[in-house]
Amino acid sequence: TQWAYWDGIRNFEEKFRPYLQTQIGNPDGPDKPNKKFYDPRECIRAAEVSTIDRLDSCFKDLKCQNVLGLPPVSEPSNTLGPRRGGLPV
Repeated sequence: TQWAYWDGIRNFEEKFRPYLQTQIGNPDGPDKPNKKFYDPRECIRAAEVSTIDRLDSCFKDLKCQNVLGLPPVSEPSNTLGPRRGGLPV
């Protein structure tokens, strides 16, 4: 899981490298700020998602899913959708 966490941060840095070079100025324009890319919560969230994916594959390999008799987890229906101002996909 340590590798999966680090791999999420590495992928984030690789994906947004041009935005992380300076605080102002990026491929979108010379006066565009990079504040949302510098926010440490974004790369930590990428690391957490990577770890979740790795753990999910581990549980599948070990046949440890749905062993407690609980139903499979469904998508939540009470959410408002993607948050405003998030990183581009």
